[in-house]
Amino acid sequence: MAPSNFEKAPLGIFAGSGPLPAIVAEAAVAKGRSVFIVAIKGWSDPSIAQFPHAWVRYGALGKSIQLLKQAECRELVMIGPLNRPTIFNFRPDWTILKSLVHVLGLLRRGDDGLLSGTVQYFEETHGFHIRPAEEVAAELVAPLGLLTNVSPSDEDMVDVHMAIEIVRERGRNDLGQGAVVSEGLMLDVEDEQGTDAMLRRVAQVSEHTRGRGVLVKLPKPGQERRVDLPTLGITTVENAATAGLAGIAYEASGALIADVEGVSHRADDLGLFVIGLPPGTGEGRSEERT
Repeated sequence: MAPSNFEKAPLGIFAGSGPLPAIVAEAAVAKGRSVFIVAIKGWSDPSIAQFPHAWVRYGALGKSIQLLKQAECRELVMIGPLNRPTIFNFRPDWTILKSLVHVLGLLRRGDDGLLSGTVQYFEETHGFHIRPAEEVAAELVAPLGLLTNVSPSDEDMVDVHMAIEIVRERGRNDLGQGAVVSEGLMLDVEDEQGTDAMLRRVAQVSEHTRGRGVLVKLPKPGQERRVDLPTLGITTVENAATAGLAGIAYEASGALIADVEGVSHRADDLGLFVIGLPPGTGEGRSEERT
């Protein structure tokens, strides 16, 4: 089948932090697709420099759109964690200032509302087609089932299911994608600072729970799944181990893992389990106990 006009054009990648933008770019290039990356100064990983790219400051939305259009990108992947903007790190350019009322309305929404509004802005105002990262790099899709030699105990699974309920309830209010539960006690929940910050907080207070407790990450009910799916990586495993947890659970096909094999090996080295829960867990569509 001949490629569509969209597929002939370079794939635009709007890069947050971490390794995922480079992995998506590598996958696209391996399939014969050229790419152009817009990277955020102070956020995006230097690994993107091996691909055609440009650096912009956080908030330079007009410049970003201009660069993507100059590169003739029509499809766009938004990938990689990026903290919610604040008055200290967000320097809007003229494009945003011209739409200040609209932008302020987006900033008053929760994280998913902000992301959904941003997707709508790129698609309806500027004609881009937003694609999920896993359509380009299928290897990022988090698999179903146990990834490790270490298995969760019955007690661990009780904590997993309690954490699922906490994340679902918070997700309905657009308040985060993760929670840590140990022996029926909620130790912490994910906020705008992200998973790693949550695990660092747990590490400071969980001396009595060594080898117990779980991290659960799920997409929010009804969230825009083309952007901001929960992500896991080797650093997540290492931080969970430092926090003294027994393991990690996520929704299969509802999370992205940068290096599944690396995550599996590192978790085994550290004595943690990592398990993919049935698809739909975050939405409450599957009550199957793994």
